[in-house]
Amino acid sequence: MPFDHLKTIYRDYDIRGKYPEEIDESEVKKIAQALAKHFNIKKVAVGYDVRPSAESLFDAMASGFNVSGVDVVNIGLCTTPMSYHMCGSSDVDMTVMITASHMPSDYNGLKITIEDSKPVTSDVLQIIREIVGTHTFSEEVQHGNVVNHSMQADWIEKFKKKHDLSDSNISIVIDPANLIGILEIDTFKAFEPDIKVHTIFDDFDHSSPNHEANPIKHETLVHLGREVVDKKAHLGVAFDGDADRLGFVDETGTPISSDVIGALLARYVLAENEGGMVVCDIRSSKATIEEIERLGGRTVREKVGHTHIRGRMREEDAVLGIELSGHFFFKETYFSEGGPLAAFIIMELINKEKKTLSQLVDEVKNYFHSGEINSTVVRDIPVIYDDLEEYFEYMEVNKQDGLTLTSEDWWCNIRPSANDPVMRLNLEANTKELMEKKRDEVLAIIRAV
Repeated sequence: MPFDHLKTIYRDYDIRGKYPEEIDESEVKKIAQALAKHFNIKKVAVGYDVRPSAESLFDAMASGFNVSGVDVVNIGLCTTPMSYHMCGSSDVDMTVMITASHMPSDYNGLKITIEDSKPVTSDVLQIIREIVGTHTFSEEVQHGNVVNHSMQADWIEKFKKKHDLSDSNISIVIDPANLIGILEIDTFKAFEPDIKVHTIFDDFDHSSPNHEANPIKHETLVHLGREVVDKKAHLGVAFDGDADRLGFVDETGTPISSDVIGALLARYVLAENEGGMVVCDIRSSKATIEEIERLGGRTVREKVGHTHIRGRMREEDAVLGIELSGHFFFKETYFSEGGPLAAFIIMELINKEKKTLSQLVDEVKNYFHSGEINSTVVRDIPVIYDDLEEYFEYMEVNKQDGLTLTSEDWWCNIRPSANDPVMRLNLEANTKELMEKKRDEVLAIIRAV
């Protein structure tokens, strides 16, 4: 079958599954014991989002760590970037964020970092899976403690120290989709009255009733765009389910591709880090690469997935990482997602350059992109790849992440999703007409019966 790898909760980037059918308290307690055994840790911080199962899974995880002799710092309700910050800025050996990101609230999972907020990679997750499956952790009961610590005050202070929006009069609309990103509203409001903060869907509701918390889908930004126009705001920002991804709309309510936002972030970051390296995912626009190089930066492409981008950033000592799904990674945030940092940088650019966001975007965007298109497939993935290579035999082939085909005037990347049973297509061309023509040709092959 095309997507056999989805049968396990131990995925490429994290642990994730439906609650309680695939992930439950028993499994989470054993995972905590396995993590304690494999990493020999002494102190771990654990946070969670607003899902109904979150606190119960926290109790199970804390129990698993405690019986392994590990002290637990309960950071409670927090965003995933807050948990990463805790790992990099405190004396804990590990952080675990209990979340399933943008997935529905009947799912839950774990995002794990160690030491200086390094991500736990897929090979290590498979070792943890084996330890859990073979029950090879110690049965000797030890005793760790649980202490409570709120992250939010420290998090807000971090942004207050770094950013200056004095007398900017910038107006922003925030859409947390009724989920944990609501915590970030206070981060922005800490800058009032220098900025004006408007919000929509800002009451906690784990069902996210107004729209899916997935800003890569432009249809989830419709309400945000309308509110930006209505409030005459300079920009709008939407958070995903655990607030590690951001989606942007400009002052006209138009969604902006994350790789274009990444190019604007590079303008700011490279001004402080001349000649710095930027890691882009394999799907990033040629315009993004060209803009970074125009700014004097260097670029390297990497596989999709936050663990891949973050790992490559550490290898390259990169100052910025860009992923098309709305992850923005910064060296200053321990090579991890900066939460609202990207929004603060964009606000500073608007204020400094005295341009609208749409004007800034127009200085970067030069090509025509299909957006990410999902297809449910019935044929085996290698067969689809073979058919595409044969049909487009004149194109350069790269198999770093799925299949990337490149020619002088267009390129595309086709890859299976790590979280959903679909194939994802991203295609870009020099003209709109060519993009639409090649998009339809590629989709016909992907979706062939």
